[in-house]
Amino acid sequence: MDGEGGAAGHLHCARVSHRIARGWRAAVLAAALAAVLAPSGALRAQGGDPFAGVWRLNVEKSLYEAGRPPRSFTRTYEDRGGGVIFLTVDSVNANGVAARAYLVYKRDGKPYPESAAGTRAVRMVAVRAVDNLTEEVGTVTDGRVSEAGNTLSVSRDRKTLTQTMKGVTPDGRPFTNVVVYEKQ
Repeated sequence: MDGEGGAAGHLHCARVSHRIARGWRAAVLAAALAAVLAPSGALRAQGGDPFAGVWRLNVEKSLYEAGRPPRSFTRTYEDRGGGVIFLTVDSVNANGVAARAYLVYKRDGKPYPESAAGTRAVRMVAVRAVDNLTEEVGTVTDGRVSEAGNTLSVSRDRKTLTQTMKGVTPDGRPFTNVVVYEKQ
C-alpha cells in the first residue's frame, strides 16, 4: 500500500505543495517589491525632513540670557508622511524635574494642541515653515500668546539644530536664548 489515500493522496499532496510554493513565491515577490519601492531609512534621513531624528541639547554651546538651562533636553521628530510631524520632547529641568510632551502637527501655521504629562493648562502650538531648514513656532497658553519669536533651524549639514527664543522676562527685560542641539 502506498499509505493513506493511495494515488489520490499523492495528487492532493502535489496540489498542496504547488499552492505552498506559489504562496511562497508571491510572498518573496511582495517582500522584494516592498524593499525596492519603500525608501530606506538612510535615504529618508538624507533626503527627507531635515528635522527628523533625535536631537540632544548641548548646554556648553547654548546661551541663556533668561532662565537656567535644563539638565537635559531631547527633541525627537518623526516624519509620519503627508506633512505630519510627531514631536516628543523629554526634559529634566534645572531642579531635576523630568517632563515629557507630545505634539502632532503640520508646518501650516495652524494651532495644534500639545499634550504634556502633569500639566493642567492647554497649550496650542502653531508651526510655520519658513523654508526647508527653518520653522517658526508660536504658542498660546491659557489664551495668552507666549514665546513669540521662537525659531528652529537645521544646519545645512543636518548635524545641528539651533533654537532662538526671544521674549521678555517678568520684570520687562528683553532676552534672547540660543539653544543648540546635536543630532544623535
